[in-house]
Amino acid sequence: MNPDAMLPAAAVGLVGGSLVGLTGIGAGTVIAALLLVAYPAETPQIIVGSATIQAVAMKLVAVLARRQYRLRETRLGLSMAVGSAPLAILGAIASHRVPAATLKLVLAWVLIGVGALIIAQAVHRWRRGDPGENERDPAVAKIGAFGAGVGFIAGLTSIGTGTLFVATLTGPLRINAHRAVAAALVAGLVTLFASGATHAALGHSEPVIVLGAILGSVPGVLFGTALSHRMHGRGLRAAIGVGIMIAATITLMRLGK
Repeated sequence: MNPDAMLPAAAVGLVGGSLVGLTGIGAGTVIAALLLVAYPAETPQIIVGSATIQAVAMKLVAVLARRQYRLRETRLGLSMAVGSAPLAILGAIASHRVPAATLKLVLAWVLIGVGALIIAQAVHRWRRGDPGENERDPAVAKIGAFGAGVGFIAGLTSIGTGTLFVATLTGPLRINAHRAVAAALVAGLVTLFASGATHAALGHSEPVIVLGAILGSVPGVLFGTALSHRMHGRGLRAAIGVGIMIAATITLMRLGK
């Protein structure tokens, strides 16, 4: 592939990386979808593999960038990852027996509802001055159990783990929005190492696309991280809700393609 073809990937990476840095959402859904539009001649396997491999570098930078804020996200993220990693494999196996398009359709609409609910809750809590968050972290076993559910659904439907991790942490687990994004990035990084290595071994990547996306996503994720840190928790929750709805809408648009 011509090196000039790197430019669209860089633009996609910049947009997607900014969204990931801000909300923790977009690596697997938004970036992959935009790359499919930018490179219509490439197979979906190449696009998904390239998006996954570049996301390892992007999320590593995002995790390191958030370390300076001391959000105590490592325990949360690793607890989620321990639960999600093995169940993602089972979900992928089960996907061969269940109509994936049907599951994606249902889950996409559920995510749109979840995103709308998170936005409504953020507005309501802003009016009441209520942060709506747990003062203490849930038990590790509870976090891991939710992580297992996220991993199974992600493996079953291929919907991005970042979207599901953030929705779970800010929703039923009631984690502070800033910590939820940071923890989701840790959990996603662990998961992506395994899936990225698998895609690389299978040859599901195009170096020009991978490098271009990294060149755009790394500064994008740094920008998004800095912007996220300046936002109030309730404002960030609203941004997360919007990000979830965007990711779910893109999933709906990709059905059948």
